Amino acid sequence: MAQKDNNTEQQIKEAARRVFHREGLEGARMQAIADEANINKAMLHYYYRSKERLFQEVFEEDFITQLAPIIQITRDPSIHVEDMIKLFVQRYIDVMAANPQLPLFLMYEIARNPDRLLAITRKYAPLSESDDADHDDMRAMTMIRQIEEGQKEGRYNPVNPEHFSVSLIGMCVYPIIARNTLMQAFRLNEEEYRKFVEERKKEVVDHAFRILMKPEYYEQRMTDK
Repeated sequence: MAQKDNNTEQQIKEAARRVFHREGLEGARMQAIADEANINKAMLHYYYRSKERLFQEVFEEDFITQLAPIIQITRDPSIHVEDMIKLFVQRYIDVMAANPQLPLFLMYEIARNPDRLLAITRKYAPLSESDDADHDDMRAMTMIRQIEEGQKEGRYNPVNPEHFSVSLIGMCVYPIIARNTLMQAFRLNEEEYRKFVEERKKEVVDHAFRILMKPEYYEQRMTDK
């Protein structure tokens, strides 16, 4: 058989990405991927002998291009936690809004195989040299350590940093997952929904700051702006 062609391989991966995002690993079928890529199944198997190998490549590519840069924000000791929150919210919402099927795809696969995401995170979004490699990934986030330091210094409320981090993600991702429900409930058209999502960035940051910061520090930070 002829030598493998890079364009065909990329065509297959893009088709597989669409199918995996819709169906997940278990629901996807090689025939459906072949049909999506406009090739026959024999050609698909020539490039990728197993669905699992194809899924692994697509999942890693999604992580490298979409999630790793966002995770790395929370691990960068050169970024102050308040700027970190702003950057995280903006980029997380931008990425998920541009790829609306990605959140549910990731959540399903994380629930089904959490070790896959942890392994890829350690590979493509490694901890800094100052971090203890034995720490749990969430506990090792610079964001969490900076929140704890701010609490000791009296700037931040005694919130649980882990719960704060999970709540921050939830506030960002829910409007993407619940897109159709929100559009119906609030009677939004496409343009109004996009505006809502854009406004959501500021709302999430402000709400996060109100949760995190002591009232007097919050007022000072808002005045400084």
